[in-house]
Amino acid sequence: YIKEIFSQTKDLIGSQSGIAIISIIQVSFVVNQLGPEKYGAVVLLIAIPSLIFRATHARNSDANLLILKKENNLFFESLLFNFLTGLISGLFCIFIFTNSLLINSSIGEYFGPEVLSLTLLLYIFSRIIQTLSETSKSILIFHNDMRRYSILEIGTVLIRFIALVILLLNDPTVQNFLIAQSIYGFTFGVSGIFLVKNHLKDSTNQLNIKKYIKKFTSSYKKIRYDQIIGLIPQHFDVILLAIIIDLEAVGIYQFAKRLVEPINFLVVTFNPWLQNKLKSEDKSFLLSKFFLQILVPISTILIFIYLVFGKNLILLLGNENFINSYEPMLILLIGFVIYFLTFWIRQYLLFNDLIEFHAYGRIIYSFIFIVLALNLSNSFSSIGVATSLTIAMVSQKLFELIVYRKKIK
Repeated sequence: YIKEIFSQTKDLIGSQSGIAIISIIQVSFVVNQLGPEKYGAVVLLIAIPSLIFRATHARNSDANLLILKKENNLFFESLLFNFLTGLISGLFCIFIFTNSLLINSSIGEYFGPEVLSLTLLLYIFSRIIQTLSETSKSILIFHNDMRRYSILEIGTVLIRFIALVILLLNDPTVQNFLIAQSIYGFTFGVSGIFLVKNHLKDSTNQLNIKKYIKKFTSSYKKIRYDQIIGLIPQHFDVILLAIIIDLEAVGIYQFAKRLVEPINFLVVTFNPWLQNKLKSEDKSFLLSKFFLQILVPISTILIFIYLVFGKNLILLLGNENFINSYEPMLILLIGFVIYFLTFWIRQYLLFNDLIEFHAYGRIIYSFIFIVLALNLSNSFSSIGVATSLTIAMVSQKLFELIVYRKKIK
C-alpha cells in the first residue's frame, strides 16, 4: 500500500520535499541577514496583504475544481474572475498602506509611502498576478497532472530563493525582501498559465463570464466564508504580538512557526492527490489504511525529530538570538501534527457539499484563539500566543471530526 501511494504521489513528494528543504534554508538565511527585529517587521508587512488577498481569493482553486467536475471549458472566465478579485484586493491594500494610522505606527518606518512606495506597489501588483495560479492549479489537479503541478510549485519557490539570496547578500533590507517576493508572485501567476495550455482543448475563446459567475457563486461564497473566518488566527498572532510586545517578539515567534511549517508541505503533498481521488470517487482508496499506514508513522517520526533535535535546529538555522523560539516551537508542533493527521476531513466536507461546517469549525478556532491570546500574550509573550493557537487548532479539528462521523461516515 505504501508503495502504491508513493507511486501515485512521487512527483508531489519530490517537489514538496524540495520546497521544504529550500524553505528551511531560506528561513535560516533571511533571519540571519535581517535579525529578529527587522525580520519581525517583514513578517508583519507581509501579513497585511496576506489578510486581504486570502479573504477575497485564497482557495479559489477548490471552487473552480468543483465547476470542472461538470464543465471544463471556462478557463478564460476563471482567469478573468481571479484577476478582478486580485485587482480589488490590490486596491484595498494600497488604501491600507496609505492610511495615516498605519504610517505613523511603531513600524511605519519600514513601509511608509515615502520609503517603499514603488516597492510596495510592485509587490502588490505581483500578488494580483499570482491570483491567476488558482485557475492553473485547479486544472492540473482535475487532470491529475501532478508532474506539472509539482514543477509549478518547486520551480517558483526555487526562483524566489535565488532572488532572496542575491538581493539580501547585496543589501539586507526590507525593500529587497519584497522585491524577491514580487519575483515569486509574477513567476507563479504567469508560468501556471503556460503549464496548463495542453489541457485547454475544450476551452473556447468566447467569454461567458455571467455563466461562470452563476456556476461559481455558491461554492465561492462558502469558501470565502471559510477563509475569512480563518484569517484571524493565521495572521492576527503576529499583529497581536507587535501591538502588545514588540517586533523582536514577532521575529522570535514567527521563526518558531516557520520551523514547524514544513509539516504543511506534507499536507500540500497529499491534498491534490486526495482531491483527485475524491473527485473521481475512486473505490480503491481506503481512508483507514491511509491514516494508519501513512499519516500516523510520519507524525511519530516528526515528533521524535523535533523533540530530540529542536534546540540544535534553532541554533543551526538561526542563532542564539532565536533560542527563545524553542518552547513556542514545541507547543506549535502539537497543533500542526493534529492538523496533519486530520487534514483529509476538509476535503471530504468539500466534496460532500458540507464545506460550511469547516467554516463553523474556523469560527470556533478564531473565537478560542482570540480569547486565549488576549489573556496569555501579555504575560507569556510568544509562548502564550503559541499555546492559544494550538488549543484553537485542536478544538477546530475535534469539531470537524464529529461532523464527519455524523454526516459522512
